[in-house]
Amino acid sequence: MNGKMFSPVALLVLFLLVSCNLPQDLLPPTPGYPPTLTLQPLQPSATWTVPPATLTPSPTATVTPLPPTETLPPTATETASPTLSPTPITFPLITFNANANCRLGPSVNYNQVTNFFKDRTTFAEGRNNDSSWLWVRTSSGNCWVNTATLKDPIDFSFLPVISFQPLPEPPSRLTVVELVCTGRISIKLRWPDVIGETGYRIYRNGIRLIELKEDLTEYTDYPPLAASYLYDIESFNDVGVSVRYSQTVQGCKK
Repeated sequence: MNGKMFSPVALLVLFLLVSCNLPQDLLPPTPGYPPTLTLQPLQPSATWTVPPATLTPSPTATVTPLPPTETLPPTATETASPTLSPTPITFPLITFNANANCRLGPSVNYNQVTNFFKDRTTFAEGRNNDSSWLWVRTSSGNCWVNTATLKDPIDFSFLPVISFQPLPEPPSRLTVVELVCTGRISIKLRWPDVIGETGYRIYRNGIRLIELKEDLTEYTDYPPLAASYLYDIESFNDVGVSVRYSQTVQGCKK
């Protein structure tokens, strides 16, 4: 081997020396190492101007107005009327100026319940329509007295009107249907039936002859003489008697 040949060590030293004099960015890459990447600054990119978007206005929605809502009148709120308490009645104290019968109704045709003596007192609690009779208090209930029996009567129109059970209807006529003048004298009487009665009473010359049951409408009398007679008939029920009907009957002629 000749002398011009360089040993490996000499070559390495020579390379290092040369490398030291080379510009830094021209150094050969070191064997076995990846190359160092040199980051170059980015150049500014071209500026893109985005034109402003032209907004197309959306079509305006047409609002159809709703039909006017019917305005209902306010509902009247019923206000309960105040309940008026009735004015209390002060029942008057009455005094009798004579003995008085107290009856089941405002008429002398009603049955008597009790009586009041002169100067006795009680309270009047009602009246009939014309205030001619008063509904008065007793220990066993109320009954009716005539105001004509009172001492110093007043105006009783402020008292309540009291209802009462009606009397039966009176018979409307009395007819002779048969007259027998031979042998034993007899007179057969007949009358129409009425409403509300429980029986009839027959009178001759003011004397009661008989009391008959309801719905009987015929009676035969046997007078002692062949003369004229006055007959009366009345109907009755539980509270009193009707007005009497009278009929004069001519007796048999001798």
